[in-house]
Amino acid sequence: PLSFRCVHPELKSLAVGLYTLIMRMLAGIPAPVYFGALIDKTCLKWGSTSCGQRGACRLYDSSAYRYVYLGLSAVLRGPSYLVAILFFILIKKHFQNKNSRPIENGGREDAPMNKEDNCKVKERLPGSSDAENESCI
Repeated sequence: PLSFRCVHPELKSLAVGLYTLIMRMLAGIPAPVYFGALIDKTCLKWGSTSCGQRGACRLYDSSAYRYVYLGLSAVLRGPSYLVAILFFILIKKHFQNKNSRPIENGGREDAPMNKEDNCKVKERLPGSSDAENESCI
């Protein structure tokens, strides 16, 4: 979604393809392997096949299963949140530095700097006094 805004229109299909490839390589393929291996660690009673080898798990430790399942997802998501927060901070600093300009009114942009800023000076007419030429709002 964000890549659609950041990429030139002619490169959007390439960006979507690369995003999909990277997501499959980093998340789609290894995640089931991680989950399967750790869930197998919570097995209390293994079955056996007809050849005598280890079969399917018959009984899981539900407490350990819960911690493994939720913990692994938290461990896998945690670094992505940290990276997102880091990028957010860097982008925020970048745009604050870009948009910042010195404020002359001591931090108040809507307040006039002095009394004369409230007054509009009309064109000076010949033969008129200064009081007639100024009109304060």
